Parts: sequence; structure tokens; C-alpha cells
Amino acid sequence: MHSCLDKQSKTVATRLGTMIKPLLGAALLSAVAVAQAQVVSVATNPQGTLYYSVGTSVASVLQQKANMPARVQPMSGSSAYAPLLNRGEIEFGLMNSLDVVNAFNGVQNFNGRKNQDLRLVGVMFALPIGMAVPNNSPAKVMKDLKGMRVPSQFTAQSTIVSVQDAALATGGLSIADMKPYPVANYLKGMQALGEGKVDAALFGLGTAAAQEANVSLASQGGLRFIPLTDTPEAMAAMRKVFSSAYSRVYEPSPSLPGVVTPTRLMVYSAFLVTSKHASDDVVYKATKALFQNKEALAAGAAVMKSFDPTLMAEKNEVPFHPGAEKFYKEVKEWPPKQR
Repeated sequence: MHSCLDKQSKTVATRLGTMIKPLLGAALLSAVAVAQAQVVSVATNPQGTLYYSVGTSVASVLQQKANMPARVQPMSGSSAYAPLLNRGEIEFGLMNSLDVVNAFNGVQNFNGRKNQDLRLVGVMFALPIGMAVPNNSPAKVMKDLKGMRVPSQFTAQSTIVSVQDAALATGGLSIADMKPYPVANYLKGMQALGEGKVDAALFGLGTAAAQEANVSLASQGGLRFIPLTDTPEAMAAMRKVFSSAYSRVYEPSPSLPGVVTPTRLMVYSAFLVTSKHASDDVVYKATKALFQNKEALAAGAAVMKSFDPTLMAEKNEVPFHPGAEKFYKEVKEWPPKQR
């Protein structure tokens, strides 16, 4: 009797083993695949910044829509992560259109260290910016700022020197025509205007700092942006300093303090950047996922509501990655457009 039961038990065990073994093998292979899946990093400025917010949204879309495990990697700024991107140690990063050119050529804050393996993926959002004054200021156009106190040096954010120089150039001015007030970065410059330490300062449109300065200047009528003129001469002067800058008119809105009438401001783009070391397949899939998922990007970062996938391929001195180029050709968005 016992012998019969033993034989039956062995038969059942054998059959179970035959059934379970393939399942265990598949589970093991799946676990190995997950373990080996490449986790891509998206480098950004520190937590709490606009770049961090957008980087978080980009990483979420890559993970959810491209099945690409992704994480945000905040660092002190592009000067810190551009060399890592260049060497392929980080897959993606956010850099504005001037900063990536400076990094590529090793100029300004990159101190002669060229990063010529950097490649573009596409424009993520636009950065509207302009010189602003208290609303009761006598300055109405850019040339009226001559001789006024303005932030200068921007020791921790040297790219902003060129941005401010480009805005001033539209009025035929340079920092030599102003009374400089040294600051570490353009946030400190905006705060200096709210505190009455300068007469005009560079502001990002719709930023929290613009909201705060608008409140601080309430007794002077709030904040007011100085409009750019769009004459060929003014635009040429701006682009001589900042070749990829362009301009756009913004309408008054409660969310845009400083825009008291339709106002033309300088605009430049923020790119998602990679390197030639990134695989064509990874960059192709990332570009496709971002191009096709504006709604998901906007859900993660409010600034991405203005994301226009048809403007991702914007002309720049830095080359595009072959994986991105392949996708843009497929959707008839190649060659890159001049803004």
C-alpha cells in the first residue's frame, strides 16, 4: 500500500515539476531582464527650479510611454552636468540654447573645456525674459534705461550676462552704459529690484520672483516689462549677442505680472540634450515618446502646456543626435527650423 502511494506521489511530483519548471525559468528570465534594464538619468538644476520640474515630467513620460526606467538627477547646474553628458555618463540633461553652445565650444562658464560630444534631442519649452522696471519708472523703451542701476556680473550664472546684454542691445545699450550692481544670479537681481537696490532688472515671465516683485512694488504700480522693438536693426543686435534668441508678443494676464499692455519680449529655448555616446535606439524612443505625449508632459510641469512638438527640431550650432534626427525625418519635421 505504502509502495503504491509512494509511486503516485513521485508521479505527481514529476508532473508538477514538468509544469513549474518552464514557469520558474520564465520568471527568472523576466527578473534578469528587469535587473538589466537601463535606467536613464535626466540631469537638471536643483530641486525647486523650473528645470527640475520639467526634468521630472520628462522622466515620467520616458518611463510610462517609452517603457524606459528613468530618474531625475538634480545637480548644481549645467556647468556641473554638461561634462557628464558629454562623456555619456548621464543620458539626458536640460540646457538652454545658449548654454549648450557655450558648453560645446568651451566658452564663458565652461572655461575652455569643450564638450563636443554633446547632441540635441529637442526643444522642451521656451523661456520668455525681459528687462522690467517699477510701473512708475520714466523708462518706456529700452534706450531709456541708459545710466540706470542694473544687476551685473551674475557670478554664479554667467549665461545670464549674455541674456541681459542681448536684451539691452536691442536699445543700442551695453552694461558699459549702465550703473552695475553685482549679484550672484538673476534671482538675486530680481529681488534687488523689489528691494529698490536697482532701477531695472532681467525677469523671467510668469516666475514666482516676478510675482513677488510685483507685490513688493505695489506702491509704485507693480512691475512693468520694457518692450523690445522688432525692427530688423534691433533683432540683429540681439542675435549678434545671442544667436538663437527670438521675440514674441505677450498679452496682459493675471498670471503674467509686468505685462500691462501687449509686450514684445526676448525668448530662447530650453533643449533636452544627450551625447553621441547614447544609443540611437534610446534617443529615438525618447524623442518619439516626448513628441507624442504633450498632455502627459503638461500634467507634470505647467510650463509644458506651451510645448509644441512641431518646434522640437530648432536650428542650433550643436548637432542633433542621429536617433532624434531619424524620428524627425519620419514625421516630416526635418530639417531643423530657424526661430
